[in-house]
Amino acid sequence: MISHVDLKTQAKAKIRDYIMSLDLSESNKLPREELFCRMIGVSRVTLRSALSELEIEGLVHRIHGKGTFVNMTRVNMRLSFSPVGRFSDLIEEAGFKPRVQVLDVELIEADSQLAQALGIEEGREVVRDKKLFYADDEICAYCEDCFDRSLIGSRDPRELRDGYPSVFHYLHEVTGRKVSWDKVELRCVPASAKKELKVFGHRPLLQLHGINYDWQDRPLILIDEYVDSQILNFCQIRQRIISY
Repeated sequence: MISHVDLKTQAKAKIRDYIMSLDLSESNKLPREELFCRMIGVSRVTLRSALSELEIEGLVHRIHGKGTFVNMTRVNMRLSFSPVGRFSDLIEEAGFKPRVQVLDVELIEADSQLAQALGIEEGREVVRDKKLFYADDEICAYCEDCFDRSLIGSRDPRELRDGYPSVFHYLHEVTGRKVSWDKVELRCVPASAKKELKVFGHRPLLQLHGINYDWQDRPLILIDEYVDSQILNFCQIRQRIISY
């Protein structure tokens, strides 16, 4: 039985796990609501809410009078923008062995843009870590994470070098705050945009500029990811709303 404040989120995870356990070559239809509720231990209201979000994400589609079906195209897509976990997990989902190299952990002063993004005063001290991500030993992405230095008190931010799976895990351990959602801007940038990107040669990169928020909608981390889309190719199924 699912028991947590955010039942819908856990219901979505249960539904995804169930879909991954199916032999979709036989049938892509999900159980009827009453049975599905008993299977994953939630109310019909929670189930419908979870299925509605999964439909928006493109994982399922519902046909009136017939039921809910798995979107086979979405299941066969390796990488999607939503939902999204750690970057290492994305690399693994794409079929590669991930590896992370921490290049630097430094303290900088927040300029006006960084201060606005993190909801802090301009000039405040910010921790910035820089990482390279590898897919099967080939560099596939460069990432910078920035967060308010005051969040970790007197702790040395260089702890981030000491085997933490991600900055998300580090801040959760220190502050108890978890990232719940993010807002991302997508841009195409040349490798000449930053000196750290020279490892990509002359290839254009996909930049994911994202502000990550906790469950109380407070900004926690600013992340800039520069991705070699020749290695990691994102796809997204979108729900179209068109008036005819």
